[in-house]
Amino acid sequence: MASLRDVRGLSRGLVVESQTDFKISSRVYTDPALFDEEIHVLFEQGWVYVAHESELLRPGDFKTAAVGRIPVIVSRGEDQQIHVVVNACRHRGSAVCREESGHRDVWVCPYHGWSYRSDGTLLAISDRSGYPDGWGADIEGLVPADRVAVYRGLVFASFSKNVPELEDYLGPARKYVDFWLDHSPTGTIRLSQPFRVSYPANWKFQYENSTDGWHARYVHESAIKTMDHFGTRSARMGWPGLTRGFAQGHGVLERPRTDIPPDLQDDFDAHRDLLVDRYGRDMAEEMFVRRHIALFPNLQLMEFKIRVLQPVAVDSTIVYEYPVELGGVPDRVNRAIRRRILQEISISSGSLVSGFINADDVEVFAGMHSGLSSGRMEWVLLSRGMEGEEERAGGERLGGGMDEVPQRAFYRAWAERLGLDAE
Repeated sequence: MASLRDVRGLSRGLVVESQTDFKISSRVYTDPALFDEEIHVLFEQGWVYVAHESELLRPGDFKTAAVGRIPVIVSRGEDQQIHVVVNACRHRGSAVCREESGHRDVWVCPYHGWSYRSDGTLLAISDRSGYPDGWGADIEGLVPADRVAVYRGLVFASFSKNVPELEDYLGPARKYVDFWLDHSPTGTIRLSQPFRVSYPANWKFQYENSTDGWHARYVHESAIKTMDHFGTRSARMGWPGLTRGFAQGHGVLERPRTDIPPDLQDDFDAHRDLLVDRYGRDMAEEMFVRRHIALFPNLQLMEFKIRVLQPVAVDSTIVYEYPVELGGVPDRVNRAIRRRILQEISISSGSLVSGFINADDVEVFAGMHSGLSSGRMEWVLLSRGMEGEEERAGGERLGGGMDEVPQRAFYRAWAERLGLDAE
């Protein structure tokens, strides 16, 4: 495979756009050198979602995560602040934590016993008799991330000091993040334990798919027929909705909430009434639609769940999916949400490991990677809806519910961030 220098030197760009056509090189998905640069620039040098505050309620609570290829511990310290530190002992580099989540007041390295406080500061060097007096006084502890920021409970980290302020990075997409979070009248959510799955294909397939409103009628045809059979969704209702793309690479897919199972309709009506009381009818109606919000590069806020992407290799991806409970709603509403996410057959519900909806997607991802890895197909086409794509203030673009607006927004930002400006 070519080095990234070779990739940048191609006479034809990896992203090519005209008034009526938008295409990307198949190497975007298959070139290991390009993948390495993505991990360094987009993940390690950009903002990456690592946790939600509800996972870190008390000092000593922690979870492990990754910022690109950097393993990290996200914890709440005795100072009540959230800290993100590299999961590697300052002595010989051993991981000091091998659990996904839990509570620890002190980290002890399993290799030679060095210990650290919950915020990552060095507590003690074991067997001090082997060192001169005062040795190690300049060792501050586990290596911290350069930047940590929280937006309404969503915790982001970066190993670069040069990232923009988080709210500026979210840009106009922040409005839709607020809508998603404000489904709780108190603006609070709580994450449940995640589902996890891996698939043998590039991470960007999953990112693109979450805001792709076109594929469901084909990929999920059997599921739609099943829902039609049981009366939970008519195959004749069509695919109304719209798509949004943003200059920062974020995207949104919106659809009316018309696929609620009949036996849960009263519970969701009660939820809507709560939002009307809290925000007024006009705002509540604008909020109470089904949105998939993709935040560049690794976070997706979907129908009452958070999905986090963790690239492992150019052809290997891990996806974590966290069901969400809303604060300030009756138990019946959260019970209906759990049932919708975990049990009902719905285009927006079943998780990657508990239902067959997203299993359809994963199968397609593997097939796409296999086909593109042949090297015989040069371009992938993302031109649907270009003619009608509406540009708005702040870099937002708007299109129809089956247009590829979010995917184009992602690749414009992807190319710019990597220094591979679209032609």
